Amino acid sequence: MALAEQFEWFADWCVGTSRLYEQITRGVADDPELLALAEEIPPKRGTPNILLGAVHWHLLGGADHPLADYYPTVSDDPKTGNPFPAFREFCVEYETELLPFLRNRRTQTNAVRRCIALFPAFSHVSHEVGGEPLALVELGPSGGLNLCWNQYVYEYGNVGRFGTGECVLDAEVRGNRTPPVSDDFPPIASRVGIDLNPLDVRDEKDVRWLRALIWPEHQDRHRLLRRAANAAQQHPPELRQGDAIESLPSVLGEIPADVPVCVFDTQMRYQLPDPAQNRLRAQIESSAEDRRLHWLSGHEATDEWDNAFELNWFDGDEYRRLAAYEQHGKWIRWLL
Repeated sequence: MALAEQFEWFADWCVGTSRLYEQITRGVADDPELLALAEEIPPKRGTPNILLGAVHWHLLGGADHPLADYYPTVSDDPKTGNPFPAFREFCVEYETELLPFLRNRRTQTNAVRRCIALFPAFSHVSHEVGGEPLALVELGPSGGLNLCWNQYVYEYGNVGRFGTGECVLDAEVRGNRTPPVSDDFPPIASRVGIDLNPLDVRDEKDVRWLRALIWPEHQDRHRLLRRAANAAQQHPPELRQGDAIESLPSVLGEIPADVPVCVFDTQMRYQLPDPAQNRLRAQIESSAEDRRLHWLSGHEATDEWDNAFELNWFDGDEYRRLAAYEQHGKWIRWLL
C-alpha cells in the first residue's frame, strides 16, 4: 500500500472515533512534505501511528505550540476546527525532535482492557492443568501491563464483579455462554515478557510513549492506562529484550519442567509477516512436545463480528476458538 493510501485508510478507520486524527491523517495523505517526513519511519511499524504518536509525545511533554489547543489530553477546552494546518506547522518546526522517534520507535500499545479476554482464558487454562500455578510468558508485552492482569478489577455486567484495586475494567458479555470467571483468580508461578523494545513502567518517558499511542479523544483508555501503570509500578513485570520467536526457547528453558506454561499474546501476531507467524507456530508446537504448554493468541476475526479479534487456544494438541473481543475490550463473547 502506498504511503498516501496508508494515511487515507487510517483516516477512514478514525471515522466515528477520532475526528482529530481523521482530519490530520487526511491532510497528511495530500501533503508531499509530510509524506516525505513519514518515509523516515521503517516499514511494518504502523507509519500513521508512529507519526501521530511522536507528535502527541511531545505535546504531552509540554511542547509549546498552537497545535496543543486541539488535543483533549493537553487542553481543558480543545478547539474543534481543522487541526491540520497547526499539525503541519508543528511537524516542520519540530522536525529535528521528531526524527529520532520516527526512525526508532515502534507501535507499542498496551490496551489494558484486553485483559477482559485474558482473565477467563487464564481461568480456563488453569482448570485444564488442575489448578496448578501457571508460568506466564507474554510475547510482545510493550510495558507488560497485561502481565499484571490479576491486579485489576473486572466488571462483566450481570456476570459479576471480581478482584480488588483502583483499575476497573468493565465489559459487556455477549452471546449465551458465560466466561469462566470467579473471585478465585488462577495461581501464578512466574511471569515474564519478551519484547524487541520493552518499556519500563517506572520510567516516565516510557509511560508517556504508551500514553502517546492512545488517541487523544479516548479519555477512558487514558484513565485506565494511568491506573494500570500505577498498579504495575508497585510490582513491575519482568521483561526481556529480544525477538519473541528466537528468545522463547531460552525463556522456557528457565521454567521448571514440571510447571505448566501459558504463552500468550493479544494483538502482536497479526503484525508479523506470514513466514514469521509460521515460525512462531512451529516453535510453539515444538516446545509443547516436551512439556505442558498452552498458547493463547489473538488475531483479527472474520466479518462475523465487527471490529473484533479472536483469542485462540492451543492445548498442545489442537487449536480452538476460545473468545472473541472488541479490540479495545469493550465486549467479550465466550465461544467454548
